[in-house]
Amino acid sequence: MKRTQYNNLISSYARALFYVSEDKLDAIRKEVEFLLAFFKGQRDILIYLSHPTISLAHKKEVILSINRDLSENLVKFIMVVSVNRRFDLLIPILEKFLNFVKENKNELEITIKSAETLKESDIKIIAESLSFLGKIIKVNNVIDPTIIGGFVVKYGFNLIDASLKSYLNKLVGLSRIEMLKIGNCV
Repeated sequence: MKRTQYNNLISSYARALFYVSEDKLDAIRKEVEFLLAFFKGQRDILIYLSHPTISLAHKKEVILSINRDLSENLVKFIMVVSVNRRFDLLIPILEKFLNFVKENKNELEITIKSAETLKESDIKIIAESLSFLGKIIKVNNVIDPTIIGGFVVKYGFNLIDASLKSYLNKLVGLSRIEMLKIGNCV
């Protein structure tokens, strides 16, 4: 399966779960977070459940034994995924579902790259200055010594570059342009 088809399939299932969960989004979100944590820690159960010879009724029993309080919509959704022999995609589908929920609630996870570890107060100032983008629910501080100073913030597919490295590169580019202008005038 091509990468685009794979991503479209995952998105389609995740979007379907999102739409059937809309009236109980917060509750389903918690259940999905629980299941993801469980399945990531218990890969053998996920492999067992994805086996085609295991009956649907038995799969449902196993899923309910993990958590008896799972909502009917989520259990039915997992059964549909299983019937369609896509159980091996369950984890990426559930992760994509959580991304849809975050987008719907305008929640962001940001990554701040800096030359050295930032103080909590600096991280808080940067996060507060970006609060106009949405509710920031998670901040990761990644160390990258090539930045030299300042920071680079990444959220979604967006980038805010306030690094010394970027500033110096711009200065080098401007000085080259000025040198070319001087060279052409002489």
